[in-house]
Amino acid sequence: MSEQDVRSHEDRRFAAMVAGDAAALDQLLGDDLIYTHSSASLDSKASLVDGIKTGKFAYRKITRQDEKIRLYGESAIVTGRAVIELAARTLNVRYVDVWVKRGGGWQMVAWQSTLIPQG
Repeated sequence: MSEQDVRSHEDRRFAAMVAGDAAALDQLLGDDLIYTHSSASLDSKASLVDGIKTGKFAYRKITRQDEKIRLYGESAIVTGRAVIELAARTLNVRYVDVWVKRGGGWQMVAWQSTLIPQG
């Protein structure tokens, strides 16, 4: 996997979250996903996808900045900043996510975001 491959997967995942595309997320997210929100709450793949389908997580727009991709054989670590626009508020976060190659494809298996303090 090249950095461009990882970036393409990231683009597809963020777009699927905004579009509420559960089928795309099912392919892009590992069944063992641990998704840690900036509030420190946790979701599994199933609960995250369900929250997106039901509107619990109503992502309107996600803009990424300062993205850095590091490749380690059959895994990749992505770090960056994101502005996440939700229905009720906008979050400015730093994040790290992890992709692994398995079964002929690449899947995200971890996400951790931290709010950037204002001011």
